[in-house]
Amino acid sequence: MRFFKIFTFWLVTLYGFAAVFAAETSSLQALSASNATASVTRNTITMQPSYSEGVIDSSYKLGPGDYLDITLENTYLSVKVYPDGNIIIEECGAVNVAGKTLAEARKEILELVSKRYNPEYCFVQLAQLKKIIVNVMGAVAQVGQVLVEPQTRLSRLLKMVGGILHTGRDEDILVIRGQDTLHINYTKVINEGDFANDVMMEQGDLVYVPFVSLKDAVTIILSNYRSAMAYEEGKTVADYFERAGGNRIPNIGYQSVTIREKDGKSVSLPLQEAEKQVVPPGAEIEYSMKSLFVYVGGAVAGVGRQQYNPVWNALDYIAAAGVTTISGSFDQVKVIRGDRETIYVNATGDQILPGDYIEIPKSNYERFKDFTLFMSSLLTVLASALTIYVYYNK
Repeated sequence: MRFFKIFTFWLVTLYGFAAVFAAETSSLQALSASNATASVTRNTITMQPSYSEGVIDSSYKLGPGDYLDITLENTYLSVKVYPDGNIIIEECGAVNVAGKTLAEARKEILELVSKRYNPEYCFVQLAQLKKIIVNVMGAVAQVGQVLVEPQTRLSRLLKMVGGILHTGRDEDILVIRGQDTLHINYTKVINEGDFANDVMMEQGDLVYVPFVSLKDAVTIILSNYRSAMAYEEGKTVADYFERAGGNRIPNIGYQSVTIREKDGKSVSLPLQEAEKQVVPPGAEIEYSMKSLFVYVGGAVAGVGRQQYNPVWNALDYIAAAGVTTISGSFDQVKVIRGDRETIYVNATGDQILPGDYIEIPKSNYERFKDFTLFMSSLLTVLASALTIYVYYNK
């Protein structure tokens, strides 16, 4: 009988240990599953983590979708703000917190629960921020409503909708917020780090990206990239390159820029010089990897091409090619341009363009010598021919 009692005692003890171990194991498995899904479940409320850029300040207004953690003595609750702005606290009732700051909501909640709990042991904390809806229209890849995390900035929002189209005018994006309209120069935000204008989105914001007026639009052409931008008086090639986002496109070795105007005129400039060039309305700006040259021939030491320099005139290119003793007068310099158009230029004043062929003739003395040698050779040939003819006709 005694043996049976001892056996029963140990059996009950082992069963108790087994039950405790099973409960702990179940608890650990539940915790692991919770961590794996990155969510937290409290009193049937499941919350997903949200992300904030910084600490939420006292001006934050509660609204539908916010979650509050409420400690009532030994009871721990998570409650959601419903679409009508109310939260419901079990055995206490409901209170409307929409549009209130956390401090204002905390005061009203503690007043409500004080009928049943000791307020000294009750606490209210913001557990999760609501997501907000923003409307995006205009020159973006995807228009419509967008659900975003709290503290989402304009740059992140535009990336979420696929970015601004090439026909979008990003230097004047409109953010309509209630009765106010914010004008955002997004070009300065992304190119100059103007973080102050990279505003945070708020519930109900309306974002509009205007389209470019194509009447006098300026087109910039890079390798595998083409973009049209609104014309602005006085803007240079460098300004349009920056606005088109050229600084974020790999530089494959651009050497020159060609500017084509609406009337068909075009000018090609080295990259460094072109950046300062003011762009006319409706122009095309094309970046090229080709270097620009001017060709020099005639009575010079080194016939061939010279690197184009926009500040040089014909005399500079002739000097670079090397003047010789047979070089003629500089007022006889001629230039072959475009479709074999020949023009006589002022060697020290007229502009030389890329692709021009500069020819300097020989001096008058050298040309006279050449003419004399030619005539002498011609007379020698004629005399020889006459001698042969007379000899065979005797």
